[in-house]
Amino acid sequence: MISTKSITITVLCLCMLTFAHAQMPVPLIDNEPAAPNVALWAVAGPMLQAALECREDLPDHPATRALLPRKPAGEEQHYRLTPPSEFRAFGLPVAEIEVWVDDGGGELGHGYTAHVRDKTLAEVAKAAKLNKGKSFPNRMTPMGSLMADQPFGPGSVQLTCTIDGSYATHENEYREP
Repeated sequence: MISTKSITITVLCLCMLTFAHAQMPVPLIDNEPAAPNVALWAVAGPMLQAALECREDLPDHPATRALLPRKPAGEEQHYRLTPPSEFRAFGLPVAEIEVWVDDGGGELGHGYTAHVRDKTLAEVAKAAKLNKGKSFPNRMTPMGSLMADQPFGPGSVQLTCTIDGSYATHENEYREP
C-alpha cells in the first residue's frame, strides 16, 4: 500500500523538477546555441553590415549595445557573434562576426571581421572589390582598410575592416632622430 506521504513527496519532487527545468534557458537544455534575437538583429544588422563592409563605424546605439555590452574598463572589448543565417556582407553569407572595439581612449581603433562560409578567397576578394596585395587581397576605404585572408587554411575566409586609432596616426609621424 502506498502511503499518502510517499505520494505527496513524489508529486512535490516532480513539481520541483518541472519548475527547475522550466527555469533553465533553452540553450542549456538541448545544448544548442541560442537563436539570434530577430528584432535586435533587424535594427543592429544593417549597422554591423556597414561596419564589416568598412562603410561606416559602428555607432553607439541601444541595439549595438545590446549585442556588444561594454565590459569593465581595462578588459579587452572583443566580441564574437553568431548572426542569423540570412546575414550577408558584400552579398556573402557570414557564419560568425568578431568585433574588437577600443576601450574608450581612441588610441587602438576598431576591427570588424566576418567569417565567410562556403566561399573561396578569390570569391570573397571579388565580392568586396579588393585589390591584389603583396600578401593578401585588400583595399583602402574612406573609413579604414579592408582585407581578406585565410589564417586557418583554405576552408575558412575572413574579411576584416580595420579602423586605425590615434596611436597608428602618431606612429606614422614618428621619425628616428
